[in-house]
Amino acid sequence: MDNFISYLNYRYLKIALWTTVIFSIIYVFHDPAQPKNGGTWFGYTIGTVSALLIVFLMYFGRRKRDYASNFGTVKGWLSAHVYLGSALLVLATLHTGFQFGMNVHTFAYILMCFAIFSGFYGAWAYVYLPVKKRENLNSISTEEYFQSIEDFDRQITSLAKGLPEKLSLMINSALERTELGGTLFNQLSIKDKSNLVVDDKILANENQSTCIELLVIELAKVTEQARSKQLKKIIDLFGSRQRALKVLRQDIKHNSKLQFWLYIHVPVSFALLAALITHIVSVFIYW
Repeated sequence: MDNFISYLNYRYLKIALWTTVIFSIIYVFHDPAQPKNGGTWFGYTIGTVSALLIVFLMYFGRRKRDYASNFGTVKGWLSAHVYLGSALLVLATLHTGFQFGMNVHTFAYILMCFAIFSGFYGAWAYVYLPVKKRENLNSISTEEYFQSIEDFDRQITSLAKGLPEKLSLMINSALERTELGGTLFNQLSIKDKSNLVVDDKILANENQSTCIELLVIELAKVTEQARSKQLKKIIDLFGSRQRALKVLRQDIKHNSKLQFWLYIHVPVSFALLAALITHIVSVFIYW
């Protein structure tokens, strides 16, 4: 399968490797008669290449939204984005001559590293997480899971009508107070803030476990066969509901992981562009 990693027989991986090898060899053998830094002829050359690479890499955000463009495929641009972004880490480091300090130049380098490593996470996420999403959903859509939960809720509500008021209120509160999603932290950690009400007390009902435990305790007290059958049916439905909610929470977690890195990668990339412009301007003014 030709995905962005193996696109055109690893075209951009080969370009990235050859580029880094050639510039690394030049770096090792060139002698500027001073400590190697970005101010030598080689430093200016590789610095220019690195700056152009940054602009090229940032254009990917524009290209992937230009659906009418015939300027390469999005898959090809993504492949180039990943591999040339990796090469940039080496090229920009050679540009510095390993000369770092408390200045805008080093700050731009740090931002670049941050953007690149967050991009590594993004590349991993787009390869690995879709597979995990499919495995988790097990060929069933998220819409079908939501529909099944609605069906479970209707059945449970109907069965609960014939129970004592206290028990019926507890069951309905468990349904009404079920939470899914929530804050970004809750989505990423799959933190379940669901609760229920028992005797006017609010109890945590994480993963519906408290409700199921209370229903099992109530079942142990029942002597009537009809009531026992009714409670068993409700417990089974809550168990099915519990499993569906677990799948949906995992799906939400996967989606959040896919999106979360963009909230870091994109702002850092624009901050890098601003720092890069400052770096270039300051070099031409003060050097």
